[in-house]
Amino acid sequence: MRRFFIQPDTTITPEIFLSEQESHHISKVLRLSVGTPLQLLDGKGNIHDAEIVSLGKQTRLRILSSTHVQRDETPLRVHQSILKGQKMELLVQKCTELGVFEFTPFYSDRCQLKKAELDKVSKKYERWQRIVEEACKQCNNPIMMQLNPLLSFNEMLVQHDNSVQKILFWEEEQQKNSLHSCSLQMDRAGLQIVFGPEGGFPVTEVEAAKKADFQILSLGPRVLKAETANIAAVSIIQHLLGNM
Repeated sequence: MRRFFIQPDTTITPEIFLSEQESHHISKVLRLSVGTPLQLLDGKGNIHDAEIVSLGKQTRLRILSSTHVQRDETPLRVHQSILKGQKMELLVQKCTELGVFEFTPFYSDRCQLKKAELDKVSKKYERWQRIVEEACKQCNNPIMMQLNPLLSFNEMLVQHDNSVQKILFWEEEQQKNSLHSCSLQMDRAGLQIVFGPEGGFPVTEVEAAKKADFQILSLGPRVLKAETANIAAVSIIQHLLGNM
């Protein structure tokens, strides 16, 4: 079934109108017809089953039923040091599919992007937001992942207080300190997990994270690319949290 986004503050009445952009997509791109069933998502967990009543500049829909999906009891907050190329787009997509609550990019000492490239990151947010929306539609995820602004490493360390369990993954940490030995605290306001750039974290940043009450964990004996480490850890943690 086709899915479309509406604004979270949209008033739901027996019949509503879609935006001109979504209406154009329905009639000119998808060429859907009157009577076609579809779903509306607002990104906050509300799902509305509807059908097309009329087509035009603003498509008119009839609401058939509505349901609400609660967010995960232990929301997962992913913090990723900026990666080169299209790797960030891949992670935005996969983290959305895996039900991550919020995604925060940051820059650290070994980030391989030059200053001029970092300055352009904010211009990528519009594309990242579209990737989030498309992933939600494709995977029927009614809760949209929140994209946060780019932070420095030090800003990232203090973004959340100690009501959130904090974990930083480091490839040089002893293997005995891994997810196998870590107790995830389900009763907290969420879980913050941090991943480094292609070059990893220097010791100075790891020590700063320890002082900020982060647990330092290994992902085991395998050497993983930065983007693979993120996807693997997010998948495992979402399973352990009962979010998958």
